[in-house]
Amino acid sequence: MAAKLLPEFMDVDGKVILVTGGAVGIGAGLVKELLSQNARHVAFLDVLDREGGALEGELSNKFGALRAKFIKCDISDEGQLAAAYKFVLHKYNRLDAVVNNAAVVSEESYKKMVDVNFTATVTSTFKALEVMSVENGGSGGVVLNVSSLIALKPQENLQLPVYAATKTAVLHFSNQIATQESFSKTQVRIVTVCLGLTDTALLHRHNFERQDTKSLASQVPEKQRVTSAVSGILFVIRRAESGSTWIIADDEPPLDVTNTVREGFRCVATAI
Repeated sequence: MAAKLLPEFMDVDGKVILVTGGAVGIGAGLVKELLSQNARHVAFLDVLDREGGALEGELSNKFGALRAKFIKCDISDEGQLAAAYKFVLHKYNRLDAVVNNAAVVSEESYKKMVDVNFTATVTSTFKALEVMSVENGGSGGVVLNVSSLIALKPQENLQLPVYAATKTAVLHFSNQIATQESFSKTQVRIVTVCLGLTDTALLHRHNFERQDTKSLASQVPEKQRVTSAVSGILFVIRRAESGSTWIIADDEPPLDVTNTVREGFRCVATAI
């Protein structure tokens, strides 16, 4: 089902939002757009100290002091991630949305990739639920976990087995945790977006632009714009139901593939 007029669950206006991997690329674009759309405060986590500090300065000049806050954080370190959540809650007294966007692509450093792409997403999701759940005095909200199109459409010739596994794990985890029973207790929606290849610094930094038949870019030469990914994520934050899965790719509007994903699981289950 293509993006259409759906009930709006949350307007970002006046909300406090946390974005991981927010110093560059899609994360930075999202931080900027959230503030442009009147989010009250946006805290963004990243290990990139220089880029994060520069972005905070830029946003403070544009939107005013305290609207954006960069927190240097290695999200694969549970202690640092817990401290970041504690800081946000202490500083802003609430949290309305979390976007688990941070990811690395390095098959050589596969343990780090698992820690950042999957384990940290799990940890951040649980911490977000703890903070935002109405059972714990929160106001509800949304957790958006960023997966990849590769989780839905495996590409044997891309030679990214661990990266694909981490993004598939994010998709399965998010779908499994987002039960109706959980939502009725927490009032926190958990949704997943599977991003297509997007033209970010991450793409170039990891040498996907090599003239190599096995490189990602050579297999998928058309890359969507960061603005397309950002606008799609904002749509999903506002309007996606808990437990839903969306594709954001090819500069097209977000596509709800929840029923297709669930039917795929059911088809696999029949073979057991």
